[in-house]
Amino acid sequence: MTTKTALAYGNYSKQVLDVFKQNKIKIGDYLVIEAKDAKIEGNLLPQTEMGDPDVIILKQKNGYNVGVRYSPKLKIIDTGKSFKLEQFPKAKLSQKENLPQISLLATGGTIASRIDYLTGGVFMASRPEEVFASLPELLDEVVFKTINPLFQMASEDIAYKQWQIIAKEIYQEFENGSEGIVIMHGTDMMGYTSAALSFMVQNLPAPVAMTGGQRSSDRGSFDGALNLISAARVAAKADFAKVSVVMHESTEDNACLASPGTRVRKMHTSRRDAFKTIGDIPYARISEKGEITILRNDLPKREKREIDLNTNYDPKVALIKIYPGISPEILDWHIDKGTKGFIIEGTGLGHTPTFPPKEEKERSWTEPMKRAIEEGAFIGMTSQCIYGRTHPFVYRALRTNYLAGVTYLSDMLSETALVKLGWVLGNTENSEEVKQMMTTNIAGEITQRSNFGGYM
Repeated sequence: MTTKTALAYGNYSKQVLDVFKQNKIKIGDYLVIEAKDAKIEGNLLPQTEMGDPDVIILKQKNGYNVGVRYSPKLKIIDTGKSFKLEQFPKAKLSQKENLPQISLLATGGTIASRIDYLTGGVFMASRPEEVFASLPELLDEVVFKTINPLFQMASEDIAYKQWQIIAKEIYQEFENGSEGIVIMHGTDMMGYTSAALSFMVQNLPAPVAMTGGQRSSDRGSFDGALNLISAARVAAKADFAKVSVVMHESTEDNACLASPGTRVRKMHTSRRDAFKTIGDIPYARISEKGEITILRNDLPKREKREIDLNTNYDPKVALIKIYPGISPEILDWHIDKGTKGFIIEGTGLGHTPTFPPKEEKERSWTEPMKRAIEEGAFIGMTSQCIYGRTHPFVYRALRTNYLAGVTYLSDMLSETALVKLGWVLGNTENSEEVKQMMTTNIAGEITQRSNFGGYM
């Protein structure tokens, strides 16, 4: 077997490759492997670079992969059937008329990914059509007026310049007559992007529904199908006009929730119901059958409006998490680097080290924060607690920081506060205006009172 041929098989051992060669077995062939007390079948996949070279990997009909450790006692039967390792069909879209016309903006992420069989990881699909070509029911409900792959990026690589591009595209799509917009996005940083778009594109005429996938499309537990269909239904039919994140309500495939763009957080690394509305009520519930139940009565209705587009953003902001023993010298470092604003994620109601033992007085954050504020930086306080509010007057340490000039940001999520601060500083450097804007509810980021029904 040549080196080039061996590479196509991935990381299989010599003894396994010899068996493949002797039996003329190729990657993609449908095999039946019989052992003493079991029979396993599926399409042969390459072994990943991190996998066991002696384990044969098969893709089963149910979508899951299974590994069978090689033994000379195994009976390996090549059925003669095979498939190509191209995960997505390249079908042309056949769209119906007289349906709501919405736009699809693709930025990458797991929902738009396919398996890399050599490494075992996933990479971005090249075209958004590849994602929903296998979802014909979606094309029975909406017409994709525009399908625009803005970029193919994992969400951790997306930052403010990409937010600006997405915001401008949203504005343009609505100007061109779109009745709603779906944005496919990686899940890890989706809460940051949804917050940014909530500030950059206001006074919307129709919904902007962000969605993603926790599981890649090669897996039987792929969640992106229901998420995408639900997001399309929100964009096309929901009677509210806000930025939302549409993801699974539970681990079952029975419904999705549309969460507020400024009050949503990814709460689990891999569960399908990872996204939760924090301290507030979701906008809507979308059942598997497509029924949309609006859960709030304070939302702007879908109607023609003149959109407020404002993509100004100053990236010289920082989010700092307080931990035991943290030195306030980090503030000096940031100030020297030109950082203009800080979100401090304090403990509890918004604490920082304030009154350490006298011999450790250099650990107090009060004077360094006061000095940073006097030099023109803004410091906003949020809490490490997922739920609840900061409050500057309950304890002495809180009042001390408040008197030093720290602005307490009520129940704003830390991620949202960081994004908002960059947006605010992009629009004004006047310290009083910055403080006023940061403490004003602009896009649902601050609730008037804590909603106990919003506690997970």
